[in-house]
Amino acid sequence: MENKGNAEMKTTLILGSTVIDMIVRVPHLPVTQEDLNTRSMTMALGGCAYNVARMLRLFQLPIMHCSPTGDGLFGQITEKLLNEEGLHPAVRVKGQDNGCCLCLVEDSGERTFLSTHGAEYGFDEQWLADLDPAQLDYIYVCGIELEEPTGLAMLNWIHTHPGPQVFFAPGARLMHLDDRRWQAIAECHPILHLNEAEAFWLSGKQEIRSAAAVLRERFKNAVIITQGAEGAACCSASGDFCQIQGQSTVVVDTIGAGDCHAGTILAGLKQGWPLEAAAALANVMAAKVVSSPSARLDEAEFQDVLTTWKQKNGKDLPSA
Repeated sequence: MENKGNAEMKTTLILGSTVIDMIVRVPHLPVTQEDLNTRSMTMALGGCAYNVARMLRLFQLPIMHCSPTGDGLFGQITEKLLNEEGLHPAVRVKGQDNGCCLCLVEDSGERTFLSTHGAEYGFDEQWLADLDPAQLDYIYVCGIELEEPTGLAMLNWIHTHPGPQVFFAPGARLMHLDDRRWQAIAECHPILHLNEAEAFWLSGKQEIRSAAAVLRERFKNAVIITQGAEGAACCSASGDFCQIQGQSTVVVDTIGAGDCHAGTILAGLKQGWPLEAAAALANVMAAKVVSSPSARLDEAEFQDVLTTWKQKNGKDLPSA
């Protein structure tokens, strides 16, 4: 799935899944043998990579989203929903179905995921055989894909095509990546985007500034740590630390907030913004997402947030 965007700007490659999210709203998580009536159940496209790619499309920036789709029932539903957005599967995988993510959303807005993985989490370097890496500026990678058996093949492709800056979001299952994968990730020197709990686990520290410093030293690049309502902590590649204030909001649904934040950071960096400015807008965009029952912003909501923020904070920032 491609978005041409600005013809003079290099393309960002988004590696990762497009997933069917079954969003089930419940008063609380059920306990063993409990019977619960749901408040609602809806279906939508999701997946970390899809959500990030969608943010970059809203910014009208050039991307290529390499996201495989199977030919089973869930694959057909995925293709149908993509077509409704004017998109098409980038890769079709015969003989496999897509998986599905059951998203349980409590009244507090917190979410719990139960996932079945399918074709959407796989990777084959042949899918990128015609891609010229010299035309890329960034490569986005999510840790969930790297956990899969084909994760090492994805890392190997990145290593054998140096040049583009890797932007890595480990995700909530980062503890399931083995040492071999972590070593390969570190050798990419990625920009790192993760939440506070993930940063504490990965760094072995329990204080935000110390965690950021450890991760910057380990990965040799900038680190962005999201902190919910408190905003985000940023450590530049040179080691400069700052905390960017969050935006107060009523939390309705936290699905997609981290992906929205990562996508906005990536969009800002792609346009040449300072990291602090990208993080400031990302905080506002993520706050808008969590205040809505949807895991994403529609175009009108996005433009409203972007225009309002730029009028106050971003008049001098470059744009695509």
